[in-house]
Amino acid sequence: MSPFDNPFPASDAQRRSLWEAHMRIDIDAFIAGDWDAVAPYFDAERFIALDAGGAQTPADWTIGFPDLAAYRTSWLEQSQQTLAKADPEQLRQALFSGAEIARIDFYGGDTAILHKVFDGKLPLRDGSHEPYSWQSVFTLRKSGGDWKIVSFVGYLPR
Repeated sequence: MSPFDNPFPASDAQRRSLWEAHMRIDIDAFIAGDWDAVAPYFDAERFIALDAGGAQTPADWTIGFPDLAAYRTSWLEQSQQTLAKADPEQLRQALFSGAEIARIDFYGGDTAILHKVFDGKLPLRDGSHEPYSWQSVFTLRKSGGDWKIVSFVGYLPR
């Protein structure tokens, strides 16, 4: 199985759909710097996110993104910084190879937790690589029949 292949069977439509949104759409949008492609997957009114900053201790975590606008700004900045230093020929393969949806759990039909793990090497323009390693845990709610991100704890250590 290639890193571009959705690992969930067609019979598991919810997980399959969430993989597409949180892997294929997210990575391709990140490479394109296209926030509009991922914006529909967030609940803008309820969104808030914690930034673990690599710390194991929750007392060290902060509200890194008090609203979706703050996260959007950070996401776009990270996209631009990545594109400026990454080898464009290898970037997509590297991001797909270095990310995975480790687990998706559903609660009561309208709530889910999605665990996304990042553990790879960013190929740089000079031929070297920059390692990256963290995980994020997303809280999702169904809204109008669609899964929306309402919060996450990001940049947790692996």
